[in-house]
Amino acid sequence: KENKNRWLDVGCWENFEKDFYYLDIRPKKLIPLEHRKKYFKIDILNATNKGLRAIGKFDLIRMQHLLEHFPYEEGKIVIKKIARLLKKGGHVLITVPDLKIHMDKYIKKKYKRWKYFKKWATKRVPRDAPESFYFSVFAHFLLIMPHKWCYDAAGLKYLLKSSGFFKNIRELKLNDSLSSFP
Repeated sequence: KENKNRWLDVGCWENFEKDFYYLDIRPKKLIPLEHRKKYFKIDILNATNKGLRAIGKFDLIRMQHLLEHFPYEEGKIVIKKIARLLKKGGHVLITVPDLKIHMDKYIKKKYKRWKYFKKWATKRVPRDAPESFYFSVFAHFLLIMPHKWCYDAAGLKYLLKSSGFFKNIRELKLNDSLSSFP
């Protein structure tokens, strides 16, 4: 209704939703033909100002499960570059694994009972390994791209606030209508 319809999904990987532009590091030849005209092959961490200007500004920028793959220092750089891509009055939606949820699973020894995660984690660790091994798989060693930082809502808010680029920062709970999964 407000004509804010230029949306960017940063770190889209294989997630191509209607109406978005996409930015990722995958070679363009791996992107489905119907999405290539809206795809930018850019390493957001090392993107130049010229490269960012070339793709323009966006009303909404979404980063789902990307920021945790950068250590804190690089995360600050990524946030700064995202801010350069955002139109004035635009919105950023960032999804990260919530460290508090995962710590709770670890403390209450729920990782090994978490059917989906156990099936996936046992590709890396033995079934009889202690909970700490399962937590380590989540926290540090994913097969595609390892987690290099852990966030909870307070940590993510801190990162965004300390950048000086964002205001009106709020947490969306999983049941919020604006929340989604990649």
